[in-house]
Amino acid sequence: MTVHQPLEPAFNKFLGIKVDEWEEGHVRISAEVKPEHSNSHGIPHGGFICSLLDVACSLPGMYCPSPDRIRRAFTLSLNTSFVGQAQTNQLYAVGKITSAGYKIFHSSAEVYDSNDTLLATGQSILKYRKGCEDPEGMPLEQWHQLVNK
Repeated sequence: MTVHQPLEPAFNKFLGIKVDEWEEGHVRISAEVKPEHSNSHGIPHGGFICSLLDVACSLPGMYCPSPDRIRRAFTLSLNTSFVGQAQTNQLYAVGKITSAGYKIFHSSAEVYDSNDTLLATGQSILKYRKGCEDPEGMPLEQWHQLVNK
């Protein structure tokens, strides 16, 4: 399994999301549930779990084998089903592409606690950012010029 660290948005870092495995079509991420990630019952907030699902659904389609190139996409739709309650404060999510075209890809993800209890499932439709459709991505320098305009 390839561990290649993506250029992550500050939001992912703020939530403490770590990329454990990442390759074309697959990702495994993890995060520790902190008090600020919990609801009034002391369990992971649904919004925190949805964020894990969103990241785990997006990264499998954004893998780029070259560290000096990048692929970006944005979520068009995220459907979530909550199916269990966390028993631990260590969570992980596994995501995979279920189908892909040139501009749009579909993916799914599952979130578990460290006891392997399934907490939630998600299905997502994402669209590649302009210039990121090619599996080789775009040069990082070109990406930075676009976002810093």
